[in-house]
Amino acid sequence: MAFSAPSGITGQIDRFVSASFSKQLKLSRNESTSSSSSSDSPRSSSPYESDNESSSTSISESQFDSLNSLKPLNYVYIPSLNAPWSVSSVEQYGHTLRRLFDLHVVAGTLGLVLASDENQTTTEEMNGVEYSVVEGNSTMHKFLTDSPSTSTTPANHAQLLNAFGFAGLRSVVAFSSCEPKAYTYILERPPVVFPTMVHTPSYCPAYLSESSSFKPNADGIPNIPTLSEWNILWAAWDLVTLRMIPSEMLLQKPIDLRHKCLFYIGHIPTFLDMLLSKAVGGAPTEPENFWDIFERGIDPHVDDPDHCHNHSVVPEADSDWPSLSTIIQFRDRVRSRLENLYAELDSGKRVLSRRIARMLCMCIEHEGWHVETLLYMLIQRSPGALPSNLPTTLPPPGFVSPPWDILAAQWDSTWESFSALGSDSDSEARTIMLGPAEIVLGHDDSEADDYHFDGHNIDEVLNHEYGWDNESPARAIKVGRFKVEWRPVSNGEFAQYWRQNQGKVPAPKSWILHGDEATGEIEIEVRTIYGPVPLQIAHTWPVLTAYDDLEAYAKSKGGRMPTEGELRLFLDTYEVGYEGGGDSGFRNWHPVCPTTGPNSPSGKGTNGGVWEWTSTPFQGHEGFVGTNLFTGYSEDFWDGKHQVVLGASYATIPRLSSRKTVRNFWQHNYPYAWVGGRVVYDMEY
Repeated sequence: MAFSAPSGITGQIDRFVSASFSKQLKLSRNESTSSSSSSDSPRSSSPYESDNESSSTSISESQFDSLNSLKPLNYVYIPSLNAPWSVSSVEQYGHTLRRLFDLHVVAGTLGLVLASDENQTTTEEMNGVEYSVVEGNSTMHKFLTDSPSTSTTPANHAQLLNAFGFAGLRSVVAFSSCEPKAYTYILERPPVVFPTMVHTPSYCPAYLSESSSFKPNADGIPNIPTLSEWNILWAAWDLVTLRMIPSEMLLQKPIDLRHKCLFYIGHIPTFLDMLLSKAVGGAPTEPENFWDIFERGIDPHVDDPDHCHNHSVVPEADSDWPSLSTIIQFRDRVRSRLENLYAELDSGKRVLSRRIARMLCMCIEHEGWHVETLLYMLIQRSPGALPSNLPTTLPPPGFVSPPWDILAAQWDSTWESFSALGSDSDSEARTIMLGPAEIVLGHDDSEADDYHFDGHNIDEVLNHEYGWDNESPARAIKVGRFKVEWRPVSNGEFAQYWRQNQGKVPAPKSWILHGDEATGEIEIEVRTIYGPVPLQIAHTWPVLTAYDDLEAYAKSKGGRMPTEGELRLFLDTYEVGYEGGGDSGFRNWHPVCPTTGPNSPSGKGTNGGVWEWTSTPFQGHEGFVGTNLFTGYSEDFWDGKHQVVLGASYATIPRLSSRKTVRNFWQHNYPYAWVGGRVVYDMEY
């Protein structure tokens, strides 16, 4: 899709790569042996702060060593882009970044320095674009470690992240200096990057998109996946299943309450194959018995694992499972079947109906759900978390490992600046009062209506937002007055509570404990896909644990867990989401420190990259119509044991994290999902 830049921005983008740092480079070379930074320098604050917030982001000498380990051997200097941002300007910016990265990347990374210095010294040119490059970290030493800044990232940080994503790039770490004022991003091109939904076009058959009579909806609501979107998700799925699971782990269960890893590799193409047949007809892809083995996973009751919903009967003996190569061949045939469907739709040979469109949305989102759920299984086998004789999950290949010391210093500073405003629940710094209000949950998207729309109602097919059955219909509810914590309960906060109630409160499954519980001398580590990190690194992250444990924590603070309506109101008001720079869509492979609160513009920020529990039981509602494409998707879990869960984790794909009507659900005592929670307090009128 082609876009034209709005008036006033094209010239800036053309000058975008002009150099402005010759004098700073000279200073760095002349004074590289001097050091004006120290290890106790103030650290970075929230990436959503405006420029008038006071918090340092300079990096210490030890952190500079970590920067060296990232190996950004080249830095590209460009002037800051201050023109109004739009979809087209973000994409134009992304195109330029992609070309710059291709030309100057060394050892997989490139430093991007956005400077406010207006002196433009040109040393290079590419396709009419002028810019300057500096080689090596040694020449950057003083620039990177000198002069504390007043902001971690520029005001347009979210738009920059979106431009990086459009370019297929990822920011590993960002920091700034103030003499001269500049912001530095260390960029990589990993195997998988998800663009935002604003930059992800909805599918339209080629024969229609070429017709001047067809005008696609411009409000961003349509969400039918294109083949390009499928390819991005397939790259993510293949990365996790084929490059992060050792072969000796395929027939093992990282979590006893779930299937063996190999099941999920077969389940995803089987689900797609079955729904293709339901929507457009056709026989099962060979081997046909995969429909029996891989149709549906399991979610047994935590307190009674023998009680489980309808599911596939899987082989008991390892020798009876299909081989991985057989499953991959099956996967490829199913993917080809999907590609053939798109070819038929593009040519007009087959008409795109609402049922086909819904099937496409359901299947891509189902695969997205499973990328995340498989990862929370695999993290239980992350490196360093097991006896040495057991196979461990491999870190994501092609992604730079996090520079934990730099990131932790930034998270600590963000947390400290928030905590300094007040520490108890009565403080305005810790809580915000919301309500009373009337809000709308869900959207109007009944699968029963699909049969009313055929090829003669193509606008109704294309310009529609498809979701899951429990999202529909739209319904207004009233939310009373309440007070809510700005941020979810952190690992550090829960650790203090856990230590005070040791023996009475189970430790989260997202933790690893070392030491003797009998003596109380326990060291806590937090699981990551890269291996466990000390609590000191992850103490600001939201704690991931069961609803029951967070509900008990909330009661100990004189509060409770929020209802679905209360949490929806808070998230709609203050959560910035993926497009606003939030931590989802694999922007990171770990949680981060939350940034919502009084020290962020309008209080808005990220919750840290986790789903959040609600006290609302998962059950039916007025107007609910169950899906017949995926029978029992919701109804099978109206068992009084599941809670409604809202939000998104760092591993939730953008099409799910960006749709505010999405509702997840987990058993209240299931401890493995990536779900946190925040405390609310009742208010007297």
